[in-house]
Amino acid sequence: MIIKFTKLTKILIFTSLMLVVFVGGWYFGLRGNSKHSFAYSKLLSPYLAKEALQQKLSQCDLKEVCAFRQNEVTMPDYNEPVILDFAFDPAIQAASEELLEHYKPDLGVMVAMDASTGRILAMASKNRSFPTITGNPVLDITYPSASVFKVITATAALEKDKLPDSQISYAGRNHTLYKSQLREKVSGWKRMATLKEAFAKSINTVFGRIGVFSIGKEPMQSLSKRFWFNEKIPSEFPVVNSKSANPTNEYELAEMASGYTQENAITVLHGAMIGAAIANDGLMMEPYFLNAAYLKSGKTIYRSEPQVLAKVTSPETAYELRTLMQETVSKGTSRKSFKGFFKGQFKELQVGGKTGSLMDKALKGKVDWFVGFAQAHGRKISVSVLTVNKQFWTVKASYLARRTIETAFSAKKVALK
Repeated sequence: MIIKFTKLTKILIFTSLMLVVFVGGWYFGLRGNSKHSFAYSKLLSPYLAKEALQQKLSQCDLKEVCAFRQNEVTMPDYNEPVILDFAFDPAIQAASEELLEHYKPDLGVMVAMDASTGRILAMASKNRSFPTITGNPVLDITYPSASVFKVITATAALEKDKLPDSQISYAGRNHTLYKSQLREKVSGWKRMATLKEAFAKSINTVFGRIGVFSIGKEPMQSLSKRFWFNEKIPSEFPVVNSKSANPTNEYELAEMASGYTQENAITVLHGAMIGAAIANDGLMMEPYFLNAAYLKSGKTIYRSEPQVLAKVTSPETAYELRTLMQETVSKGTSRKSFKGFFKGQFKELQVGGKTGSLMDKALKGKVDWFVGFAQAHGRKISVSVLTVNKQFWTVKASYLARRTIETAFSAKKVALK
């Protein structure tokens, strides 16, 4: 029996077979090669890619949008308004804004981020004293990272098998950095500290010596690149690049490694990404501010998805870094801000961080940092807090971080005292 097909039937059969081959090839290619899977998913997605949305938003007046006082914009190529669905957690966002309003630093900037997904849970800023800052203090301005950069140096030390409890010799005070302290043979007032103690107490000389005698310029620069310094941050909104130093001699390398320089500079958003990567076993996630964007008539044009940006270190090293950062909170430079914290509903919470302080020569004010994480029962967040003051301190960045963490892990919002 011979079956005859019409011309239309033949076309339909051929089209169906080609579709099966294409979808099957795409599926198995996606399973076998994650690098190509992202390209396929972007090709097949009905939504705008993050880069395309940023390009369209960059043509809008973003002043009110980036201050998050407006979520309706007019965008090129659309004949109706676009609604931006921000990803913020309402309680954490409100608490962050209230904290900056209540404690009144000359400049306060705060970011909270879901470490597992990259979702921005809160982003707040308040500028009272720096008229030269005209953009968004979170996205458009970098600040000296100060001792926060010790996170990168500690990562390099741990990856070279320097254990947290290994002893390191140094001379002089904790927070100075003189050329005489960087001689290979330690002389004078010789002291000893473990890597854990040096990190928690932010001992500049120890980290300067690690940079010069244990790591070196090229590995330091390579690792800072891995942590996304000098790289473009993918985001729905434009973000200025953070930068790391390019030392030309041993003393400048020591400055870089200890953070005692103006040349290491980061955005507060990047600080949250660094804290999140440590909490997330070394995986840095792309940040996202929007759950989605859709036309006013209802059609979705953009939908965010968690994306891994970089593997900054191994899970084992990330665990050791969390140990160092927890030491900062329990016995180090932020112990006073977290005094009495680990009780009641917070007794099982793991919290770690890194502080930093340095004069910002551009702003002519002293920066105070806390970059860290909090995790319990499968949930993990990062917090990045910066205050800058010209003369008088009203609040420490680490205390603002504590209050943010309290809100994030409380059954109800914590009232201001």
